[in-house]
Amino acid sequence: KPSVWLKNRSPPVLPPPRPANSLEVAAMPLDYSKWDKIGDDSDDEAKPSKPKAAAPAKPASRSELAEAPAPAPAVAQSQDMSAEHKRPLDDAPDIELPEGAWTKYYTESMTAPQRMQTMVHLWNSAVQEERVDFLRHLIDIIGNPQISNRIKGGQEILKDLDTSFYDGVTYPAKWVDNFKDKMPTADKKVVFEKLFKSLDNQERGLVLGTLM
Repeated sequence: KPSVWLKNRSPPVLPPPRPANSLEVAAMPLDYSKWDKIGDDSDDEAKPSKPKAAAPAKPASRSELAEAPAPAPAVAQSQDMSAEHKRPLDDAPDIELPEGAWTKYYTESMTAPQRMQTMVHLWNSAVQEERVDFLRHLIDIIGNPQISNRIKGGQEILKDLDTSFYDGVTYPAKWVDNFKDKMPTADKKVVFEKLFKSLDNQERGLVLGTLM
């Protein structure tokens, strides 16, 4: 693993999922309700809090909130990308399901920023309805309501992720093209599952952190 990106100021790692038979987990049911109408642009969205002892700030409009990209999962606080993260990935094998060499390539031949950059572009290439499916599938994968119930609801969670943090970091462009144009939603869910499960705990925490 490229330790240069996983030190000092990395975001905290979320705890691993608890077993399904854990008493603490069983006592907290999973709240699916906030994703039931995730595409509904209603007045139920959270309003920004007003600053104390100051004039109230003008809240952003719904259109501004929807257009503003969400922060991408960050593996470091610096944008000083080294050469290894900019290496061309034209040699990446094609994505093949259910199994293929691409998953090994993802974990062993790509750096942490490249892995995050890839997931960001795959997410951004999907339409909103597919993103809802991805979120629900991720919740099932996590299997821990203590974590899943902290995931945001509403339109904000469906926004594009901000790619500027990884400016210059390479990713397998053909993966994104194939994912966007040729894969049915069911296969896309499998791809996201395999990529997420292949990450270490620190990288999973970074991904989950963008959803909370």
